[in-house]
Amino acid sequence: MPIYSDSTINEIKARLTMSEVVQWFIPVVNRGGRHWAKCPFHGGGNERTPSFAINDKDGFYHCFGCGESGDMFTFVEKMEHLNFSEAVEFLAEKAGVELRKEKGSERRERGESDVLLELNQRLQGTFHHILTKTDMGKKGRNYLSKRKVSDEMIERFQLGYAPADTSWLHSFLISKGYSDELLAKSGLFSQNHFPYPLFADRLMFPVRNRQGRTIAFSGRDLSGRENAPKYVNSPETPVYSKRHNFFGLYEALDTLKKGDAAAILVEGNFDVVSMHQAGLASAVAPLGTSFTEEQADLISRYTDRVDLLFDSDGAGEKATVKAISIIHSKGLECFVHRLSQGKDASEIIEKYGEKALCDDFKSSDSAFDYLVNNTAKSYDIRTPRGKSGFVRAISPFLLSTESNVERESYILALSTYLSVPEETIREDMTNSHDRRSSREEGAAVPEEGTVRKFNSAAVSIDLYAMLFLACHRDLFRQYRTRISFGDLRDREAQMIYMALENAMRSEISSNELFLSLINDERVRNDVATSFVLDEYRTGKISALDEAVDRIALRGLEEQRLVLSSQLKSFSDSLDAEQINEALSRKAELDKEIADLKAVLYGRTAKEEKD
Repeated sequence: MPIYSDSTINEIKARLTMSEVVQWFIPVVNRGGRHWAKCPFHGGGNERTPSFAINDKDGFYHCFGCGESGDMFTFVEKMEHLNFSEAVEFLAEKAGVELRKEKGSERRERGESDVLLELNQRLQGTFHHILTKTDMGKKGRNYLSKRKVSDEMIERFQLGYAPADTSWLHSFLISKGYSDELLAKSGLFSQNHFPYPLFADRLMFPVRNRQGRTIAFSGRDLSGRENAPKYVNSPETPVYSKRHNFFGLYEALDTLKKGDAAAILVEGNFDVVSMHQAGLASAVAPLGTSFTEEQADLISRYTDRVDLLFDSDGAGEKATVKAISIIHSKGLECFVHRLSQGKDASEIIEKYGEKALCDDFKSSDSAFDYLVNNTAKSYDIRTPRGKSGFVRAISPFLLSTESNVERESYILALSTYLSVPEETIREDMTNSHDRRSSREEGAAVPEEGTVRKFNSAAVSIDLYAMLFLACHRDLFRQYRTRISFGDLRDREAQMIYMALENAMRSEISSNELFLSLINDERVRNDVATSFVLDEYRTGKISALDEAVDRIALRGLEEQRLVLSSQLKSFSDSLDAEQINEALSRKAELDKEIADLKAVLYGRTAKEEKD
């Protein structure tokens, strides 16, 4: 691996600015004379408020959300998954700088990573040649023919065959000049019984990175031995990390880069091959691990939608629910597909062909609909306890929803589905989040008086309205005619309401003096935080109107619930006039609720259209 001189590094830095480099990957905004972006590391670029500060003068970045810091070389390394030398080469090409190696340091031997990459590339070609051109590979060819894998896919994925002779792999690589020291780090041999190969009598699937370089292998057993694992995947090596890669990503890139294709996430190697063979060429699969946040970040660079196609058994359903949570937290749209003609894509290809797979793949559910239907299997939502468990189970999805409009739409749908007031769902959702946070491994239980980090996703509708008004205190006199202290259910929101009342009466205008009216340190911290969040500071008045309307709707629904309960409990003791009066009031409430929901739905539809 080459080492470059300080003069080369400095020349690159002189020709490029930190913000210019960041701009190649994510949008950058200028605010208050400083450059900001939405952090690509901890938020997948989907933060509401940019927390990623860029300093062109000193040439570094820092995220105030996750703490990531570095210079332009560090940034490129992380974004492109490159080593330092590769990042220098990347930036030098962009800057038009000629690369010069440090004097006297030209190495006699290449770096370890370079050698491993070359070894993998050589082995990929050898495995492929054995499969397609030799008698040894006939077993693999017959198996692929049985699975109805086309010659085009064999070439596209560079499928291969590892000979059954367990001494072959080591002997072959030694004959090519590789040392045992390097081979022990290659991920090709047993760590406990070197040089016993991990891959023998196996159909080989090369794993390639985004540049098309082979970084690992996955092998499907063809021996039929009872104790042989069906699949073996390369372990972590200096050139391969499971969490950061997919099988099939390189082959899917051309389709994904067109910009209008969803990434199709499937379970296994053969599923990927089958999907591509059917023309669904954006399919990828994790490698011996469940779907990870790092993989979601990687896929989000190419698409804003992920379609899930996992097995329909218990394990597949659990994997689907987990993947939905990760995908949704990254701000990506998510849909779930279920195949009706076979257990997976490869089975349908074998039995019915490519067209049948394409046709079967067309139907899908949104992630929300899938979760609702799947969660309902585990809870009796006819009972209060069942409803509570249902909300608790689906809360992570709701809390990970970045858009307030989207989250409120889900809550409204759940309210109708469960016949439970919306605010009750919000309260259970928030309580579920707090309990889950306190159980996190290694998480300290906050002591009384300590300030916890503000969680915008868990803010109740009451608190949202009050924080908005705290940032726009000139509006409070107008909105206090529509919302009173008694309308609020959130204690923190009530405290802010009282501070707003006192500030209005005392004609207090400065933020510092307003904060001094709030005695609770936690509430004071949340209000101070809202002063710098665009969601509250520069948010649309329509968002406040929606919050106030939802609080009003909650009050009306509570009144209707009480009235219905009274009618049911005291029907035997009420005379006809009292019953008619109660029914008339219920009809009025029904109309008010329907009218208010029409306003809310109309506002939501307009915002989504805009």
